This record gives sequence, C-alpha cells and structure tokens, in this order.
Amino acid sequence: MSRVSRPLSRLLPALLPVLAVIAAAPAPASADLRCGDQSVGRTRCSRVVVPLDRTGAVPGEVGLSVRTVQLGERKKKVRREGVLFLAGGPGQAATLLASDVAPLLKPLLKKRDLVTVDTRGTGRSTDLIVCPELETTAVTGLSTPESFRSCARRLGPAVDLYGTSDVVADLEAVRIAGGYDQLLVVGVSYGTFTAQRYAAAHPDRVSGLVLDSTVDATGNDPFSLGTFRALPGALSHACLRAACRGVTTDVGADLARTRALLPLTTAVDDGEGKRVPAKVDATILISLIQAGDLDPMLRAAMPAALRRAGVGDPAPLGRLARESGLLATPEDDEDPSSGVGAAASVSTGSYVATVCRDAHQPWAPGTPPGAPRRTASLAALGGLTGAQRGGWAASDLVDLTPAGLCEEWPGTPDGLGIGAAPDVPTLMLSGEDDTRTSPEEARRVAARHPGTQLLSVPGQGHSVIGSGRGCVTGALTAFAAGKPIGRCRRPSAVVKATPLAPESPAAFGRTATERARGVARATILDAVRSALLASFASSDGTLSLDAPPAIHVAGLRSGTATLTSGGTLRLDRLGYVPGTAVTTKAGDGKRIRVLVRGRGLRSGRYTLPNPLADESAIYEALGIDPDDVEQLGSTFARRIQAFVER
Repeated sequence: MSRVSRPLSRLLPALLPVLAVIAAAPAPASADLRCGDQSVGRTRCSRVVVPLDRTGAVPGEVGLSVRTVQLGERKKKVRREGVLFLAGGPGQAATLLASDVAPLLKPLLKKRDLVTVDTRGTGRSTDLIVCPELETTAVTGLSTPESFRSCARRLGPAVDLYGTSDVVADLEAVRIAGGYDQLLVVGVSYGTFTAQRYAAAHPDRVSGLVLDSTVDATGNDPFSLGTFRALPGALSHACLRAACRGVTTDVGADLARTRALLPLTTAVDDGEGKRVPAKVDATILISLIQAGDLDPMLRAAMPAALRRAGVGDPAPLGRLARESGLLATPEDDEDPSSGVGAAASVSTGSYVATVCRDAHQPWAPGTPPGAPRRTASLAALGGLTGAQRGGWAASDLVDLTPAGLCEEWPGTPDGLGIGAAPDVPTLMLSGEDDTRTSPEEARRVAARHPGTQLLSVPGQGHSVIGSGRGCVTGALTAFAAGKPIGRCRRPSAVVKATPLAPESPAAFGRTATERARGVARATILDAVRSALLASFASSDGTLSLDAPPAIHVAGLRSGTATLTSGGTLRLDRLGYVPGTAVTTKAGDGKRIRVLVRGRGLRSGRYTLPNPLADESAIYEALGIDPDDVEQLGSTFARRIQAFVER
C-alpha cells in the first residue's frame, strides 16, 4: 500500500531478460472466474476487458482482474453502490488484499459491496508487467540506464499506456460492468492519487472519498519535497515522552551533524558473516529514515545510530542500512525468478511506467533521456531554497524524486491537470510520522476538497487504515453515519529508543572484571539481536517443524556470530565494543562460557546466562520493552515467537 520511496537506481539493477508482459487470452467481459476464498463473505471474481489503447493506435485488450466482497453475506444481494478500494504503489495488486481490507472497512460496507481491481499492469490482470531488471536488489554490473531502457523495451509502443488517466477510464468500465450507480472511493497512498483523478473525471459517480496517506494529484509538488521536509519532525516524534533519554537530547542536531559528514565509509555484513566495505550517502540516509515510517523498530533505532554517526562512528548506521535492504554490496546475488513472483504482488515495472507518465517533470517536452534531463532536474532543484529542500542539497534529493526516477525512461509525461474536486463527503487519514506522504501534503489536498474531515494520527507512519487504531475505526464509523469524527490520542505506551552502541569498555563498570563481564553480556545480546533480524529477513515468521538453517552474522566491529540450526549461539572473536573481542567456548543451554579479550578490561573466561533461554533477554537484545510489542504490530510478535521456538 505504500508509495516506493527508495532510490531505484540503487535497488533495481538488471537481471536476465524475460517476457515483459505475462499475457493470457482475455475472458469475455465480466466473465466469472473461480474464486475460492469466501471466508469474509460472498466473494465474486471476474474479468472486465478494456482496450489497451482507447485511441486505437496500439491494438490489444487488457483483462482487468476484479474481486468483489459482500461482507458477512452468503447469498447474493443486489446493491447499487460499491466501495472501490484502490491500492498503492503504484503497481500493487489490490485483489490480493480483499479479504484483509474488508474487515477494516466494515463501517462502510453495511449496504455496499467492496470492489477491488488489479489495474492494468498489476496483479492478476492479463498484462502484468514483469521487469526482473527492476525487481532485483542484487548488484549485477548492468548500468541503471540500461535497466530502465530494457524494461521500457518490453512495453514497446505501450510504454505510455499505463498512466492514471488510462486507469481512471478502466475503473469507470469496472463500475459499469458491476452495475453500480455510484462508488465510495477509498484510496491508500498512491491509490489516493487515482481516487482524486477518478472523482474529478466522474464527479456524479462518486458518493464520497476516503483518502489514507494522501498524494497530491495536482502536481504542485513535482519533486515530492514535502516528504523530505517531514524527516526531522518524524525523527523528533520518536523521542517524545523521554523515549530517547540517555541516547540524545537533540536528534535533529544529530541528523545535521551526520549530514555534514556524508558520505560515510564503514563495513557491513556481506550476508555470510563477513564484513565488507560500504558507503552511506545522502540517498541511503534519507531512504533509511523514510523506511522507519513503516517499521517502528527501525524508527526506534535511528536516534542512537545518528548520534554515533554524527561524531564519526558510522558503524551502527551502516548496519541499519544493510539490515533494511538499502545497502547492496558486490557480493549480493539473487535468483532472477524471485522477481517474477514479487511482481505479482507489487510490479516495479508498473510503478515506473505509471509514475513517469503521471509526474510533472522539470524538463521541456522532447528532452531526451539521460544527462539532459538530469541537468534540468538539478537546475530546478538548485533554484529552490535550502528550506524548501528540507536542508538537503539538490544532488542529495534528485535520485529520490520522480524526476530522478524517470530521467532514463523513454516515455512521455501526459502533462494533464486535474479538474475541480467534487463536493462530496471526504475523510482524510494522515499519520503524523508519515515521511512518504507527509502531513503537509495531506493538509494541502484537504484544502482542495470542500468539507473534508482530516484525522491526524499521532505515533503512526504510512498507511493508517491498517494500523488497528481504535480512533481510525471510530472515524470510519462516524464518517459512514454522516457524523463528525473524533480525535486520535498519542499511544500511551512508549517505544523507547534503542540504546547507544558503547564507545569503550569503561561504560560497563569501575573494575576490570565488571567491564569484562559487561562487554561479554552486551556482545552476546547484540549477536542475538543481529541473528533475530536476519531470521526475520529470511522467513515470514510462521512456525515450522523443519529445522531452521544456520544464521551467520558479522559483528558490529569485527568477527562473526552463528546461530546453529540446533539453536546454539557461537561467537568467533565478535567485536561489539571497540577494542574488544568475545569468543564462545562452551554452554549447556542455560549458560554460555566465553573468552573475553580487549583493552581496559580483565581478559579471561567468563560464564553468563544464555539469553536464548530467556524471552525477556531477547526483548532486551532488541532494545524494546515487552509491553511495547503491540505498538510494533502482530507480525513482529509472531516473528519473536518463531525465533524463541527455534
């Protein structure tokens, strides 16, 4: 449901060529297809066939995949109004989400059908765009320009037929095929862009709008600068209610100091427990902060990492970037076929084709791809004030904007404006910590829509409807009843900032023995943390009877830790505290015997409790309070359980 915010030039190098568009023979218009999942209510799946190009210049048809749900019903009821749910991305399949979305939108579905559509180029629609060269995160040696050109070649003459104007026409065909007089349109992230465009094009067919994490559809912020201006505020919110006590007193100043030192050279885990050189630049730092709006654990870790980076210790920041998938190394590799499966859920090719058609660009029509477009983008960004850019340099931002994304894409922006917003009931939901679709952007869109009710949700990042917050459900219920919405309060539980990585053994006590034991315990806990996060990255958190594979992770400073398939933790000269190394020697499940070496401590063998035998110690390793787990989401809790069970 989220608009992509990471720099595709870093994350999407090319793999093997495969068929660009997976096509199936389109079924007759509105033909019923098998639709097995009836768990949330009567569910019907169908195809709605539309022209690929409504001008007729490019022949062909697209079979859109449509899934409708009558919540809680077993027998068909004829309804003249639907709730059209528009997923984000762009490029995200919506029909896959129907069973999850229906209960969340229950207040709106008492007398309406839920309608989900895999729009052209996405999901189960017959023209799913699959560009493996844009789906992979591995470093393959192919240039970024060639990756984009390769994807565009797959689309051929259809390269300009995946903009939102085409999607809007398709959605109107879906409404007609479904027999609905009107639609209450619900959009999340980029789905709000499509919702606004549909409402402006067909105002008499829209009964209301619910916009969650709103994108401005006017094009008045072509560089999405509001997202960059939101970063300091989101970081400061992570430190409210003394959450950063003992870590930092001014995370904004830490960010400024870190920014002044960029790029930072460090070493990160190569994926096999070895440390390899890496560099953290502005695009990675910005993307890392933005990623925190969907990951409370990452958001809690950022203040400590910035504090250390700001004084010249980039190791914690580099490790966060690597763990978050934002920092690739030459040793990374990936099965090209995995990108094909990922595209069925979120198609990066569709994302690029849509954004590059929709976005207002800073270059003149006819400007060729490549250097001329980049020059125009940098000139336009450089002409803005530092405050408008959120304090970042133009070169820091360009790769994270639609202009940077599209500088190598051969398509042509449609340059279309948007008509007046219809005068219909409108509810907007905005997370106060959203750094992808900022609160500033939400307020700007709200000003265009008459009578909008705006719910600001404290402590929430991107995508509000799925947060499970009671105030959000209450707002949807009030909106459905035509009543004023209430307010959201900040959650009472505080997710504390991750503690600072220690600077020396002196942090652990007065005597050499105290420092040695403290270093050993901290190093073991950090190894558990790294192994836990690695296990998160390699599984969906479900429990399995199969023995899990061994996990190898590199130490923050040096050495390697291994969590064996049998659940034994082994450290090989693991360095967490500067100037120290810890090696495991033995253990009985409940206790671990280690050899500690280093400056400023008493080197020798020590026996400590095994944190893997104590669930509370695992939470300590993560730097969170067990009482805060609900703030991190049910998926996180399931993954903790899976890790403990191993």
